[in-house]
Amino acid sequence: MFRRTVRVVVSAATLLVLLPIALAYAVLHASLPPLDGTLSAPTLGAAVSIERDALGIPTLRAANRADLAYATGFVHGQDRFFQMDLSRRLAAGELAEVFGAVALEQDEKARLFRFRHLAVIGLAQASPEQRALIAAYTRGVNAALASLHSRPWEYWLLGAAPAPWRAEDTILVSYAMWWDLQYGGFRRELLKREINARLAGPECAPGWKCALEFLYPSGTLWDSPNGAPSATARSPAVFDGLGIRALHVATAAADATADESDAGSNNWALAGRLTASGAALVASDMHLSLRVPTIWYRARLRTAASPQGAGLDLNGVTLPGTPLLVAGSNGHVAWAFTNSYGKWLDLEPVECLSVGDTELRSRQGSVPLTVTHEEIRVHGAPSVSLAVKSAAMGVLFLAQPEAGRCWFGRWLALVPEANNLNLQGMESAGSVDEVLRLAPGIGIPHQNAIVGDREGHIAWTVFGRIPLDAGPQRLSGQGPWTSAREHPRVVDPTSGRLWSANARPVDNVQAEALLGGDEALTGAGYDLGARAQQISADLAALPPRAAPADMLRIQLDDRAVFLERWHTLILELLDTPALHDHPRRAEFRGYVAAWNGRASVDSVGYRLVREYRDKTDRAVWRMILHALGITDDAPPPDQFEQALWELVTTRPANQLAADYGSWRELLLGQIDAAIVELTESCADLAHCTWGAHHSVRIRHPLSGALPYLARLIDMPSLELPGDHNMPRVQDGAFGASERFAVSPGQEAQAYLHIAGGQSGHPLSPFYRAGFGAWARGEALPFLPGSVQHRLLLQPGTR
Repeated sequence: MFRRTVRVVVSAATLLVLLPIALAYAVLHASLPPLDGTLSAPTLGAAVSIERDALGIPTLRAANRADLAYATGFVHGQDRFFQMDLSRRLAAGELAEVFGAVALEQDEKARLFRFRHLAVIGLAQASPEQRALIAAYTRGVNAALASLHSRPWEYWLLGAAPAPWRAEDTILVSYAMWWDLQYGGFRRELLKREINARLAGPECAPGWKCALEFLYPSGTLWDSPNGAPSATARSPAVFDGLGIRALHVATAAADATADESDAGSNNWALAGRLTASGAALVASDMHLSLRVPTIWYRARLRTAASPQGAGLDLNGVTLPGTPLLVAGSNGHVAWAFTNSYGKWLDLEPVECLSVGDTELRSRQGSVPLTVTHEEIRVHGAPSVSLAVKSAAMGVLFLAQPEAGRCWFGRWLALVPEANNLNLQGMESAGSVDEVLRLAPGIGIPHQNAIVGDREGHIAWTVFGRIPLDAGPQRLSGQGPWTSAREHPRVVDPTSGRLWSANARPVDNVQAEALLGGDEALTGAGYDLGARAQQISADLAALPPRAAPADMLRIQLDDRAVFLERWHTLILELLDTPALHDHPRRAEFRGYVAAWNGRASVDSVGYRLVREYRDKTDRAVWRMILHALGITDDAPPPDQFEQALWELVTTRPANQLAADYGSWRELLLGQIDAAIVELTESCADLAHCTWGAHHSVRIRHPLSGALPYLARLIDMPSLELPGDHNMPRVQDGAFGASERFAVSPGQEAQAYLHIAGGQSGHPLSPFYRAGFGAWARGEALPFLPGSVQHRLLLQPGTR
């Protein structure tokens, strides 16, 4: 009897444990989308087929462009709705409505720009064809939601219901990219202005020159712009008597957030005469913060030929929330992007003693303010009202009346005409010439576009609207935009090679002025250029008749070219006197001497050289700021590298702080500091490998709050090679969001992989499919594979 009672109790307890798990699984499983069969879609003009391969990559076949947009919205809604929802809410400042007060600060930052209001304006300004496309896409997204037997799984965890997709939400997703790619510029602008105000004072630190000199990016060893036969340089930084007051503030704060990864990417193209196919060969790897699900969604989008023209056959990556192909090939032209740095936003300081509800007061009088009250809904709490204030100078970005300053921001993103859906024109572009005619009117966050066509032509230009005015009114939206005649471009260079890696893209004064405005002479935030130069050298070393596989080898190039001279410097510093009675220095030198010259996961030497260079960079930068009386612990910018190198190699006494007896003491001190920090981290230098230092954890947005689900919803944690300042960029969860290389018309020989799976559902077989190939750097076919699932969307009655 006792045993029977125990069995009953155990069975009941087991049931109590398993029943909630079974119910949770049933609910989770019910939110998986249908992949096979037939569904009714009353608003379609004709049947649409959705064919998925073993990786979940869909091929969409439709009779016309509107039906294709519907199908694109449908698959995005099936696989990525939560991602789309976060994107629109990020731009609109509506995250707190789902996540509660924890997201309120972010929403307040975004609401300053009133992107939902701008999205409504942008939708009204779109062409009738574009509005019809967005409307069809919106219907497809909402039909996908309706096809699920349960709400997407994330909303069960959040205790919320998904809000239907609206037409303006597609415009908001575009604004989310503006935010991701350009908003960080405001932080850099603020720091630049603050440091500049300090530098403008009459005082000078003893022994320091009061004149400003600027290390222009094209004056560095690493400059390698398109259109230049080799690394060209204007005059590098001039150190009069090797004493400087400071670098120009654009250098002083070009990386105000150097501890965070700025948006960056690689792309390049080879002319047809250098490729195996005779067509241009375009390569892309866009570097972004990596998350689950990954930002891009692979797709093949096809329409049938009609009396009005040939059908579409688009292959590449799409952005969930929008109906267009972002990068890839249309069979005639291929294109790829890197983020374009330039004068796209600005902050203007205005004296202010107080800020009221309708005016700003200064010693010169008052400035009237226009005020709009934005309601921010907060999950589980009362709504918050935010007063958005603006004036003729822009939106009130930051008020500091206690310091006598207020900052007004301008941003091209706030000009409705700067954002549009004209990227759609790429779908039918037949040549590089056609692309160059389209480029000035394409309204997206500014991108270096590399394009190539079937005939072998290649070009670099900028996708993104550019004001003709390089002066103070540049960002007002009131002046004219560039036309095809003025828009920056480089076409069919004699070398047959073009590349872009966020550095100075072109060696042309007029083009640089259009990109950089009044900051053209101070770099406009460009990357240092070491990565671009290494790509340029890799391209020059290619054998004749290059193929896509050659492009992948360049994308995976983790050679430490940038750090080679620092490696040599360490070995020179750690000479016999430096090693005397310093066994830890001797151990350090041994690992540095044995390095393999790569950012490989098992390399101790690479990590040691990298750590030493970073410590020296920060130490010298702080020394300069402190000598100027600047206490801000601003991180050193990328563009400081050449000035740093000149200082540590020439070692001018009048540049050295009194804390150090000599430059040698400073430089050896950084080695000792690196040893202390590394041994604290690793216990033993032998265990201080590069891979252990920056393991890659690509996480779902909810895993931090739900750690017990992390193993289910995050990607596997990995050690991967790569670093900044080399083609294979990898820094924790920042790196290549995709890699592809394709010749238009030769898609069957091309490759493409993305940093995750197609589906955003952890029970889907497509959740992690393809992630391993991306991590290992293995090529996956550019075109979808054989059909594993087929879903038919059939017009019918409502």
